[in-house]
Amino acid sequence: MNWVKTRNFWLSAALVSSGLVLLKLVLTPAQKPLPPSYTFPTSIPLSRWQFVQASPLGQQKLYTPSLATSVDDLTVSGRHYLYLRNGQPINIEMRYLRNYSSVSDIVKDSTVEMERIPLTPTQSSVGTHAVYQRSKQFFITGCIPATRETTITNGQLRNAQNRFDVLARRALPWFLGQVPLRDLRCLWVRMSTPINSTSTTSSEPELEQAWVEWVQWWQNNYPPES
Repeated sequence: MNWVKTRNFWLSAALVSSGLVLLKLVLTPAQKPLPPSYTFPTSIPLSRWQFVQASPLGQQKLYTPSLATSVDDLTVSGRHYLYLRNGQPINIEMRYLRNYSSVSDIVKDSTVEMERIPLTPTQSSVGTHAVYQRSKQFFITGCIPATRETTITNGQLRNAQNRFDVLARRALPWFLGQVPLRDLRCLWVRMSTPINSTSTTSSEPELEQAWVEWVQWWQNNYPPES
């Protein structure tokens, strides 16, 4: 009657396991993840460029709610940085976004797509970004997701958020109700500098060099999840 003992053993094991799970749920109920918060550094080192100033990035919904966009609703915090090199300014706009799942939304809400300005996807050592020109300014923009490599399309962002190793690492904390299963955070960067029409050197390589260095700094100093 060994099968009877085996059956009783597994029934007992199942009963004990169920009891432990029930006890766990009673003693430590699942907690709702805290909303993200973050305060940007007052200055960030950028070689070859002199730091000038930084200021909080105003959220449109606070000042002119009628002009607020979905980007404003998703913005946890933002900051504007200004640097100089040989009299040439570089402006950097940073936004820390939560629950971010669509690159096209922020591109549209940033008026790039609305003004029908052609974006050029460009590959660098830190990922993919977009470049464009507007009002005699040269721009580089892109999202740094939690997986660190920059993205500019919805497909790239979904791939970053659905990576198996990332989901596997978050499975247990998600089961315990501590974090969402997918990490939807994004650091949106928009960097610009005036187009130097009087110089023999282009401002584009300088901005791209600054872009790579800037992204690398944030890859090593990504905001904590909570």
